[in-house]
Amino acid sequence: MSLLQMSISAAVMIFIITVIRAIAINRLPKKTFIALWGIVLLRLLVPFTLPSPISVYSLAVRPKAGQTGSTPILNIFPSSTNAAAPAVTVTAGISPWMWVWGIGLALCILYFTIAYIRCRRQFMISRPAENDFTVKWLAEHKCRRPVSIRQTEKITAPLTYGILRPVILMPSQTDWTDTKKLKYVLAHEYVHIRRFDGVTKFLLTAALCIHWFNPLVWVMYVLANRDIELSCDEKVVRLFGETVKSAYALTLIGMEEKKSGLTPLCNHFSRNAIEERIVAIMKIKKTTVFNLAAACAVVAVIGSTFGTSAAAESVSQNLPAIEEAIVTSPDGPYASKFLPDPDIYAKYSSYGISISQDGKRLLYNGQDVRLFADEHSDGEAFYYDEAGTANLAVTRNSLGEITGVDTISEEAAQKYRSAFFGADVNSTAQVNNENEVNAAAQINSKEVSGGTKFEQYSPYGIDYISEVNIMYFKGQRVKVFIDESAGVFNAFWTDEDGTVNLSVVRDSSGQITGIETISEEKVQDYRVAADNYEQDLLNGVEEKIAEKYSDK
Repeated sequence: MSLLQMSISAAVMIFIITVIRAIAINRLPKKTFIALWGIVLLRLLVPFTLPSPISVYSLAVRPKAGQTGSTPILNIFPSSTNAAAPAVTVTAGISPWMWVWGIGLALCILYFTIAYIRCRRQFMISRPAENDFTVKWLAEHKCRRPVSIRQTEKITAPLTYGILRPVILMPSQTDWTDTKKLKYVLAHEYVHIRRFDGVTKFLLTAALCIHWFNPLVWVMYVLANRDIELSCDEKVVRLFGETVKSAYALTLIGMEEKKSGLTPLCNHFSRNAIEERIVAIMKIKKTTVFNLAAACAVVAVIGSTFGTSAAAESVSQNLPAIEEAIVTSPDGPYASKFLPDPDIYAKYSSYGISISQDGKRLLYNGQDVRLFADEHSDGEAFYYDEAGTANLAVTRNSLGEITGVDTISEEAAQKYRSAFFGADVNSTAQVNNENEVNAAAQINSKEVSGGTKFEQYSPYGIDYISEVNIMYFKGQRVKVFIDESAGVFNAFWTDEDGTVNLSVVRDSSGQITGIETISEEKVQDYRVAADNYEQDLLNGVEEKIAEKYSDK
């Protein structure tokens, strides 16, 4: 998945979770929202996801009425660039968008790094809090990681920092004789340590830096940090019993942080959303089976429907109809791809012929077949896939029995192609100059030469998915793609469901230098030129046919 696709799909989940949070923050266990934010973090930080047949994106890839193809989950979120926007040349180097994103990423990382280093420097001058209470408390709360309690005058509310060697930092004004309040405070910080909330906050910060351009990720950052505190509050109340809710809430009010500075990657009492925390504490009730079931259901539904991608079946379920339509179409036959029929090709298995596991490709000793022909077969045995590499023909003896499958030259393969496709071009004569006929058919078709034709454009952001006959440009579905040089159309491709119009940019020597977006008006100009170019080619073919077969 591209960065933009990850960010937009995560934004959908953030919005849904925010709505659920507003409705059920005091009805569901607080860990529910920690789990939900964890699913969002996976989508923001991991560039791939698990497919699911019940994913909401499986609905998005179902073809519309009259539409022959479907769009994979990785590309259902095109950017909002208008197709008629001013032309912007994109070279094989770093795009302007990447420069903007990189600068924003660097600034965010710099800001959080400076803030964290500044806080750590202040924390490092703290002194150990060694008294009878802290010694006893540490002895009662064992942890695999060495935990220490320190104090400093630089803060006015407790906080925890560090992951491998966590430190509970207390204000120097702490009243160490108020053991009741201290138990609540230290228990809260100890829960942070046991749950590795420092790691969670680091991941939240990393996601924020990477997706700084997404406002909903900022919303997630704020709400997730609040929910971490709410979850710890809930755990403390569970530890000491619901009778301590009032006392614990008063402790929060007393410990409200007065300074406004930022202490990233630290867990601390804060006056941010202090009212929400107090209300949540007072509404904590005993967890019931219904609450747990509802929490599990919410996490399962959100995770399976919004945290997954479309199932592979959803993308491929209509491929046979697509490919069969291409085969029988009179336009652009050389762009065809056949679905190999197991009943037809089973008899060639002993000669190295097999079908791929997905049932879409014919193989010869594991190699993708480009052309396969058996001109003496009782049934139809012709296969063509422009993306393949092996050209094959079946050999038979005088009795018509199969004796082998041999590789053939490109010239021989061209003859088989002409014999199979040529009837639609001219049913009464063979045309010598087939290159011109093929060029005319390519211009007239909706695609050109399958995936291999577009490989030369891939360094410039073009991604052609031959299985569903869809082209993308940096996440956007392409509506029109044109490669015209010196009046010759190397490629002319259209898709009415696309959103962006593109043209190839070449230098004076004819080398590709980039891809640019073009307006609808420019597209119309190209269409007229392409029609004229096609008509000129066909006129030339007709003249040659007439010249060769005219009565002497």
